[in-house]
Amino acid sequence: MAQPSPGLNVIALISGGKDSLYSILHCIRNGHQVVALANLYPEPSPSTTKADNANDEEEDIDSFMYQTIGHSIIPLYEEALGIPLYREAIKGNAVDTSRIYKNTTTTTSTSTSTPEEADETESLIPLLTRIKRAHPEANAVSAGAILSTYQRTRIENIAGRLGLTPLAWLWQYPILPAPEARIADPLAVAQAGLLEDMAAVGCDARIIKVASGGLDEGFLWEDVSGSANAGRRVRGRIGKAMGRFAGGEDVRGAVLGEGGEYETLALNGPDFLWKGRIGVDAVDVRVGEGGVAFARVVGARVEVKDGGDGVAPGDVRRPGLLDGVFEKALERDRDYEEGSEGASVVTGTSASSPEWTACEPVHRQTGSSWTISNIVAPEAGPGTGEQMKGIADKVVQALTTASPAESGTRSTDDIVFATVLLNSMGDFGSMNDVYVSLFNKPNPPARVTVACGDRLPSNVKVMVSFVVDLCARDLRQGLHVQSRSYWAPANIGPYSQAMSVPLQNNSRLVHIAGQIPLDPASMEMAQKEQSPFENYRLRAVLALQHLWRIGEATQVDWWLGVVAFLARGEQAAAQAQVAWRLWENMHALPNNEDEDDDEGPQLDAWDLKYGRRTEEVTSDAAALFLPKFTVLNSESATSIPPFLAVQVDELPRGSDIEWQGLGGRCEQVKLGTAEGPAYTTTMDGQYTYISIEVEAGLSDDAWDDRLNLAIKTHSQNPSLSQAVLYTSYSLSEAWPGQVVPCRSIWGRGGRKLGAGIILQQSH
Repeated sequence: MAQPSPGLNVIALISGGKDSLYSILHCIRNGHQVVALANLYPEPSPSTTKADNANDEEEDIDSFMYQTIGHSIIPLYEEALGIPLYREAIKGNAVDTSRIYKNTTTTTSTSTSTPEEADETESLIPLLTRIKRAHPEANAVSAGAILSTYQRTRIENIAGRLGLTPLAWLWQYPILPAPEARIADPLAVAQAGLLEDMAAVGCDARIIKVASGGLDEGFLWEDVSGSANAGRRVRGRIGKAMGRFAGGEDVRGAVLGEGGEYETLALNGPDFLWKGRIGVDAVDVRVGEGGVAFARVVGARVEVKDGGDGVAPGDVRRPGLLDGVFEKALERDRDYEEGSEGASVVTGTSASSPEWTACEPVHRQTGSSWTISNIVAPEAGPGTGEQMKGIADKVVQALTTASPAESGTRSTDDIVFATVLLNSMGDFGSMNDVYVSLFNKPNPPARVTVACGDRLPSNVKVMVSFVVDLCARDLRQGLHVQSRSYWAPANIGPYSQAMSVPLQNNSRLVHIAGQIPLDPASMEMAQKEQSPFENYRLRAVLALQHLWRIGEATQVDWWLGVVAFLARGEQAAAQAQVAWRLWENMHALPNNEDEDDDEGPQLDAWDLKYGRRTEEVTSDAAALFLPKFTVLNSESATSIPPFLAVQVDELPRGSDIEWQGLGGRCEQVKLGTAEGPAYTTTMDGQYTYISIEVEAGLSDDAWDDRLNLAIKTHSQNPSLSQAVLYTSYSLSEAWPGQVVPCRSIWGRGGRKLGAGIILQQSH
């Protein structure tokens, strides 16, 4: 768990549906206070009377953004929950129907467009602005998005413009770890874990509309969150119907109605939130065209609840911090003796304040990738903010004047990954204030930020390297989750969790931001009441799980390679050993313990489909699909992608580990060793990631010879798209790529190194 953080004052967006009302329970469960309810409803037509609007659900509109069926019941929630309710009519339509909302307006005023031209998302602005005036303490907004990127990104966009923290407690809920009792329960309905959790605290949510070929009017007014056998029968019927109709992964959201298969109306819940229940006199079933049917509610009212249900906020289940696979990885690593972790440490040279031969940016371009490395601006002034402003000016100038002629003029919108090296993490704020001004797009580049201390040149406070994608912008895919949830940390700066760029033949590279071990729900550093080293183990596993979840969300099939950044400390060698073992464990070939007479991976039928062991799969969470062992070439010399652990001075938020990975979406990968101490991942025969290990303890002359050889070997390689040098040695020659000066470095097996080289080549 993480250290408790001050509670937020939340505006809860409600539609009347089960998810938005259940999200309020999680706000309270996590120590926050809901100060207001917010609802948008269909604007009545001129011919509709007040009485008609109060009783006729035919005013329901097919909004891309908002549930409007049952909107006449919404006023009752103010009395039922005892929380002030604010409402506004929906203006406009779904003008921007892209998956990611692109409005970058910074003003909180309404659009000057006519209502017919305005996007319906913008209707949230006047509603939330009015609530903020009435409740100036409000600083967060919650919504019930589960799998809908469309809805989540729009709410995050509005929240950011209004200075509100977005909360999406149910985001990716179907893949989160289930409780052991449910896993062992043969009657639990697969993929319906969210509904089971609602039932456990007494929620009552009725199906009010169906719009799927798998469901018909016979499902109307059924309680999807009912407890005991009746509720499970309903969930079982939905699961069976959706299994036939949706098929594949779509079942995950379809059983929950996330794709609009059905919509619900919440009538009741635990007493600590619901002061009264909503009762109705009758339900009139209406059947429309195209398989759509809805229930018209007659005589709705708030009824007094008799007695207490005994449900407390602590009874609202929060998913476990770790998935089963990562829990087991943590347990396995605890079998190692702490005292033996770093016994084989070799001390290498580590000169401070190296006098680099050059601080000019290094440009490399091949195919669709352009890297601009080691940009510094000490001439701009002594401060980090001043130097970052100088760097920003330089990169804008380079993108507009030095971009490859065949790619056309480029801008910061084409940057997909950034590496920021600071002298001190205390300078993060002044760097970030300038850095954020470079990006206006919805999906800014993924980023890793570390502090190298006096390993940077003495007059350099910040150094930045960028990866620029030269493909068409509409072919990129970004993952930019800004909401707090139980899934993975919200981004805490101007960066995306991941940026995916195309290669040839449908392959993709996925650049993933550095992941630190924050508890996603609290956004505080994870720790338990145990020894510092045991806390490190937990954090190393949690940060790696964040990397995994982001990789799976961006459809990574295989990791090309990884770097584990470690903060400066006495136990760095032991920590590097832990990081290596975790990486090794997560890539161990499944079910091959007794197959030592065959080469290559041994896979059973489950692995061919899911890529991991059956005992690691819960009843309602999807199996881990990463790594996908079926893409591994049988001639591979290993199943473990390249690995480096590098020690720097400081990491963000005082973390002691940060994982940075490069993923691939591919049909086949081949892993092996190249000539010398090098490890490779070749993806679909067109992209190769090479990790070269340079031993520790070299004399200055031997290191200079080794560095010169590497420069001569690789600097003129036309297929080399990126060259990164992680080094604990001083530099006597200009490296033809990015440089990350380190305190110490470790490679495969936790072996101490003097330097590590990462090369990426497009064939």
